[in-house]
Amino acid sequence: MSRGRKCFCGLLVAVRTSWTHKNLGRRFKAYKFYKFGTRHTGCNYFEWVDEEILDWQRDVTNVLIAEKHRLATDLRLVQAKLECTENLKRSLSQQLDNIEKKKWKQNEFIARQQNEQISVVVAACIVVSVVVSVVVVKLIG
Repeated sequence: MSRGRKCFCGLLVAVRTSWTHKNLGRRFKAYKFYKFGTRHTGCNYFEWVDEEILDWQRDVTNVLIAEKHRLATDLRLVQAKLECTENLKRSLSQQLDNIEKKKWKQNEFIARQQNEQISVVVAACIVVSVVVSVVVVKLIG
C-alpha cells in the first residue's frame, strides 16, 4: 500500500507490478481493486511509479521470463519421467518378488517330489528285502 495516498474514491491506492509484455515489471499505483484482466478499474485512478523501461530492458526481461517458463516446463517433464521411472521400478520389483515366490514354491514342490521318490525307493527296497529274506528262509530252511 502507498503511504496515505488515496484514489478518486477515497480508498488507499495499491502499488502493483505490471506483467504485460509492454510494461513488464513496471510498478504502478492504482485503485485498490484494480483488475487489469477484467477491466474492472473502479474510479480509474492510475499512476506509474517507475519510468518506462527501455526496449532492450523489455526484450531481456521477456527472454528471461520465457526461459523461466521453458525451464519450468522442462522440470515438469523430468518430474513426470521420474514418476514413471519410479512406477516402473515398483512394478519390476513386484514382478521380481512374484518370480522369487514362484521359484521358492517350485523348489519346495521339487523337494517334496524327491522326498516322495526316495520314500518309494526305500519302501521298494524294504519290500524286496523282505521278499528275498522270505525266499531265502524257505529255500534254506
